[in-house]
Amino acid sequence: MAHARACAYAGASIIAIDATLRERGEQETFADAVVAIHDEFPGVAIMADCASLTDAKAAEDAGADIIGTTLAGYTPGYEYAREKTDGPDVDFVREVFDAVSAPVVVEGRLHRPEDVARVFELGIHAACVGTAITHPTTITRWFAEAAGN
Repeated sequence: MAHARACAYAGASIIAIDATLRERGEQETFADAVVAIHDEFPGVAIMADCASLTDAKAAEDAGADIIGTTLAGYTPGYEYAREKTDGPDVDFVREVFDAVSAPVVVEGRLHRPEDVARVFELGIHAACVGTAITHPTTITRWFAEAAGN
């Protein structure tokens, strides 16, 4: 909650919060965070960073304004964890989009423009491209691997 509040005080209009069902410090749940942020900062949207379809459904039930695929493939050891895919987890995106009514934001392993186009074909609300435009070391490795080095 401290980090979420800091984001809100800094002027964020959307705050992304880990929405997995994993235990977190001080026994706080994702649902607790949604209620607190919505109560303290009306108009600030909560984006649920989900790792599984179970997370996405629970997050929507808890009042999340946006459902994100952010943590799919990044939660080893979590009972609902999905395997990490080379590109976006299109199957997961499709499952989430079909299961929730909140806007879906795809985040995670969008490495190429074709990846972004593919997830938009599923009807999502938005896509977040990260490493593919912000991490020169990774981008260089991708090019080197493609060149056979």
